[in-house]
Amino acid sequence: MPNPVRPTGRTPASAPRDVVPARFRPAAFTKVEVKEASDVCALPGGAFLVVGDRSDSAALLRPDGSQVRVKLAGLKDHKSGLEGVAFDPLKKRLFVSSEEKGELLRYAFDAATGRATLEKRFHLDLGGKANKGVEGLAWLPGHASPTGTPQLLLAKEGKPRTLALLDDSGKGKPLELQLDSALKEACRDFSAVTVDSRSGHLFVASDASSLVAEVALERSGGSVRARLVQSLPLRDDRGQPLRRVEGLAFDPAGNLHVLQENDRRLWRLERL
Repeated sequence: MPNPVRPTGRTPASAPRDVVPARFRPAAFTKVEVKEASDVCALPGGAFLVVGDRSDSAALLRPDGSQVRVKLAGLKDHKSGLEGVAFDPLKKRLFVSSEEKGELLRYAFDAATGRATLEKRFHLDLGGKANKGVEGLAWLPGHASPTGTPQLLLAKEGKPRTLALLDDSGKGKPLELQLDSALKEACRDFSAVTVDSRSGHLFVASDASSLVAEVALERSGGSVRARLVQSLPLRDDRGQPLRRVEGLAFDPAGNLHVLQENDRRLWRLERL
């Protein structure tokens, strides 16, 4: 049986006592039919959608193991530059981000059929170099949002590393989060982000550090602080580091799914 993924010892002493740190163990993986797979999001019913940065279509992974291509209008094949994907189950909207173009595209999306209809384009500007732009997207439900309303969460890779909130429509100016020193020390970059519906915490992957950080959002006046709860190493079933982690998503059972770019693998880490 695979060894469970345990903390690296980076759980701050200041963490609230009512926080129950998440625990996982590697279980299995699914091969993904997407070149240079760059992000994944969970869909209703246990399905997942995977995007890649060299294709104008995504892969819909159904619970029965089948994979269906989803055409995404408004993108150039082989040059899509897609690095992030998120799904809003309330308004049935799909969001994808093109890193170097600095764009966010919003689609009306039918998760059952895989039909995506382009609605809007938005410009994303978090500063810094274009090739160190938005690497991860997540939809933040109202109960987990420090604003009390649903938001989009943006993760910028680096120069500088940034987490930001954006209106759930995709428009407006992002609100940059304050990163605590422990989080910046643990994560040399931000390569993916998702939300744990059980705790409301963020899980942020660092490809350069081969770990995932569990992060709590705390509001203070007009600002929001991202505080490290713990960091967990990302390992396969043989205890080896998972390389080139580009996507994270939670399933309804609370298991964490981890997407590898080069190996085109979507790992399931079972929650303990």
